[in-house]
Formats: sequence, C-alpha cells, structure tokens
Amino acid sequence: MQKTTFLLIFLCLASITGFAQKKPITIEEEKTKNRINFYAINENLQDVDVVLTVTGIGFKQRGGAERPIRVPATSKVQVKSLIKERNKYPMYEYTLETTDSLSRRALRPPSEKIKINPYKPILLYSTTACKQCDTISKSLAAGPYIFKTMNLAEKPDVTKVLKRALPTLDTISTPIMSLGGALHTDIVSYEALLQKLEEMEKEGE
Repeated sequence: MQKTTFLLIFLCLASITGFAQKKPITIEEEKTKNRINFYAINENLQDVDVVLTVTGIGFKQRGGAERPIRVPATSKVQVKSLIKERNKYPMYEYTLETTDSLSRRALRPPSEKIKINPYKPILLYSTTACKQCDTISKSLAAGPYIFKTMNLAEKPDVTKVLKRALPTLDTISTPIMSLGGALHTDIVSYEALLQKLEEMEKEGE
C-alpha cells in the first residue's frame, strides 16, 4: 500500500471554495491494487462538512447525488473511494467544497484523530520542583497539539543555558514553557496554556 498527497501518475486538479478556516482542508490520496481512496485532513479546531466531486475516466464510483461528509476537528476521514476499471488507466480531476455551516444531512464515517501544530511550537521544561508539569504534560498528550517535553534534571547543558535567561531557575516551581522560543513561567495549567496560545495568535493577526 502506498500513500501520497499527490499521485504523479494521475491528473489531479483541486479547487477549494473557502470559508473562515485558518488552514485549508487538504486531500490525501491512497492507491491500492484496485482502488483510489481519498481522505480529507482537517487541521483546524472546528468541524467542517466537505463534498469531494471526482470526474474522469478509467474508474467507477458510487452513483447518486453527492452528500456532505462531516470531518471533525483535528481528524482524517475517508471521503471518496474509486474502483479502478480493469486494464484501464485512471485519469481524473476533483473539486473540493468545504463549509463550516454543518448540515444535518452530512454523512459521518469513522474518523482518525490527528495531532496538529500549534500557533507557536510548545516545549515544556520540567523540573523536580514542578508540581504541575505532569498534569500539563498529560493534558497536552490528550489534546490536539504536537508538543515536546524536556526533563532539565537530565539536561545539565540546557539548564546552564536557561539560567542565563532565568537566573532564579533553581527556585522556580512552576512549569517553564517555551512558546516559539519565548520563555514563560506563569502558565500553571493546560487551560492557561490554551488561553496564552489564543492571545498570541490574535496578537499576530
């Protein structure tokens, strides 16, 4: 099985009708022996409905009117499957319509949760004195964002560098959070982290 965002042996054309999403919905294609499967990737924090329309030759697909398919926030959903015709060379193009005006008629196939990049990269420095670090780390692991953690007790060289910016590092008992390279010692909960990221994103608009 081979996965790729764009299959060069096929002719593909994608046009996206927009809405108030910060990141566009992308389509990932998967080629198997007999099928071409299409997956919609939603890297936003809100659900969307999509309609993928495929036209071309050398394949079969389900007939009838296209119904919107629900793609939940931070998820991957199969939205179309083409059956290759025997001894024929599939050629196709597709259009993708997206909307956050959710329809009651939307189909809801199984979805796969994905991790997405936050507005600013998250790096949590944990220390032996930090009481909230484990809780925040577990919340981050259960949340939608990609993040990294570093135990300073195991990184003396990093600790030495951090002390230049935080001379009182040895006495800090709150989490030390790097958001896009900027250090924060006042983020004491996962909720506070999400609020800070939202504030930084608004300031950057």
